[in-house]
Amino acid sequence: MANGLEKESGFTMFSDDELKDVNGVKKVGEFVEVMCGCTSHRYGDAVGKLKIFVNGYLEITCECTPGCEEGLFLSL
Repeated sequence: MANGLEKESGFTMFSDDELKDVNGVKKVGEFVEVMCGCTSHRYGDAVGKLKIFVNGYLEITCECTPGCEEGLFLSL
C-alpha cells in the first residue's frame, strides 16, 4: 500500500496534494487522523481526533477534558 492509504485496487483514499492545506492531519498505517474541535459558549473548547480508515470505518475520540466518559465513537 502506498503511504498505507491505497487499497489493493490502486485506489488512493487521499493524495498528499489533497491534504497539504489541512492542519493537524497525519497519515498513519491504514488511516488518516485529523485533530478537530469546537467551541461552545456553554461548555468551552472541546478537542478530538477523527480517524478515517481505508475501509470506510470512522473513529472519533473525544479529548475534551480528562476523565471524559464520552470517549470513543465508532461508525462503519
